[in-house]
Amino acid sequence: MDIPEQWSADTVSTNGIDIQYYRVGSGQPIVMAHGMYDSGQRWIPLGEELTDDYEVITYDARGHGHTDAPETGYDLDSRVADLLGLIEALDISDPILLGHSMGAATVAWAGATTPELPRGIVLADPSRFHDNPDIDPDEIAALTRKKLEESQSRPIEERVTEQVEEAEVSSEHARRLVASTDQCSPHIGQIGQEHTPVAEAFDDITCPTLVLRHDADVSDRVTDLRAAKRLATGRLVHLSGAGHYVFRDEYEAAYTELQTFLQRL
Repeated sequence: MDIPEQWSADTVSTNGIDIQYYRVGSGQPIVMAHGMYDSGQRWIPLGEELTDDYEVITYDARGHGHTDAPETGYDLDSRVADLLGLIEALDISDPILLGHSMGAATVAWAGATTPELPRGIVLADPSRFHDNPDIDPDEIAALTRKKLEESQSRPIEERVTEQVEEAEVSSEHARRLVASTDQCSPHIGQIGQEHTPVAEAFDDITCPTLVLRHDADVSDRVTDLRAAKRLATGRLVHLSGAGHYVFRDEYEAAYTELQTFLQRL
């Protein structure tokens, strides 16, 4: 699927793999990390909103999009090393790091292990925020393979229509999302390996941090807010009506919070 004309695409070699990245705009750099089953092209609509003031760099995580899909290396430490290697290879200074789900976990731990690196961090509904799922990693891998097989067996046009109707995106972007799923390697099932929850990273993150969370009941909101208090400078927002894809489900509210955060950095 073609990217918009103003975007560029290229690869860097780091941490033993070739990573595809996408770039647009100029100014303060924002590096965006996508969630499982997606690719760097998931961020194109948001990136285009930011190009007047920021340089946006997105990338395909290993096993996703056009990045290499080795048989191993899907643990959290490897994903963090991929992100940090990309930033170093592109000579990006003082970046803002933004991630969703799996990508948010990657970004959080990148910020915790290299607190001097980011100017700010934005976490959109991080996976494994408080704990690991109560399911065996091998079962997660099997479920991942099944999900990919079932999705990829369905007609493309059917899935594009579904994305347009459910995600309320353009048909062009819906094709990017469908293509992202089709490009996923079954090896990404290894992402189900246990790792230290994201909230544990908050003790070592020193830069300003925005956490956007899905809608939740009162008890879960309290638990989330307690975790956010571990941040040196942090703000946690539950977006009413939002599910896991906060920038899809409640775009205007999420974008307003993002812009407010960016303007204060």
